[in-house]
Amino acid sequence: MPAPLLAFSTALALALPAAAGAASARPASTPALAGLYDSPLGRVELVVDGASVVGRLVAPAPACPFAAGDEVLRATVLDDSLAGRLRVWLAGDACTAREAWGNVVLLVGPAGLSGAVHVAQRGCRPPLGRRGGVAFARPSAAPAAPPGGASGGRARRERAQGLLRDGAVWLSEGRAEAARSRFEAAIEIDRDLPEAYNGVGVTYRMRNDLPAALGWYKRALAVDPDFGDAYYNMACVYTLQGERELALRYLQIAALNGYASAKGIDADPDLAALHDDPAYRALVEAHL
Repeated sequence: MPAPLLAFSTALALALPAAAGAASARPASTPALAGLYDSPLGRVELVVDGASVVGRLVAPAPACPFAAGDEVLRATVLDDSLAGRLRVWLAGDACTAREAWGNVVLLVGPAGLSGAVHVAQRGCRPPLGRRGGVAFARPSAAPAAPPGGASGGRARRERAQGLLRDGAVWLSEGRAEAARSRFEAAIEIDRDLPEAYNGVGVTYRMRNDLPAALGWYKRALAVDPDFGDAYYNMACVYTLQGERELALRYLQIAALNGYASAKGIDADPDLAALHDDPAYRALVEAHL
């Protein structure tokens, strides 16, 4: 599988406060949040009170040591995102704790929530995606298997990957429209490629169409919450739109989960508006 399309800029692995922007949180004009979701923890019920969201287990997953009724999510809402703490159990040879509350950012979409969690305990790993990705899906019927069987699926994936490679070449040459056509063609063949959605978003960012770019980055995360470039790209767009709290939330999760590197964050013009934020400055300087 080809490497994910690179984000516009690089960033430092910084640790921004989990509650950044929480004080100014406001109820979201997004799909209704309250209700039941299926997650790696099991079935969870979310209860919403203004900008506050609490999640409790209704039916734990077989491997989950928590009990029905246990609180597993505490978050606040800002626009179309939740930020707060997610309770997870831990595994790992060097892990001494059995559970932890990790920092989590979740994007709200029609089908549920998708995002990533970071647990600050070395040697431990939560039962989530390979890099902390986590999804809360609305209960629904399982999707039908794609036609053609396993071999047909592999063939489609290979065709889509070829289009992704073509799009990346056009992108490197600054030909946004040509690149977009390749990425969109890849999506038509295989709708589960986050690189393709992210690539379309990059082409719109090249044309300074920030709302369109943001929408496509969100679609990349809905397909794969472990796809790190989208978190960083969303932080850049939110910064350019003047949405500091959202920018810091997505930059936080990008950095904490290793989606952003240590080089060039202060030189990134997309993030320049954050430079006078005390939390940003203090933590960047602490990690330089």
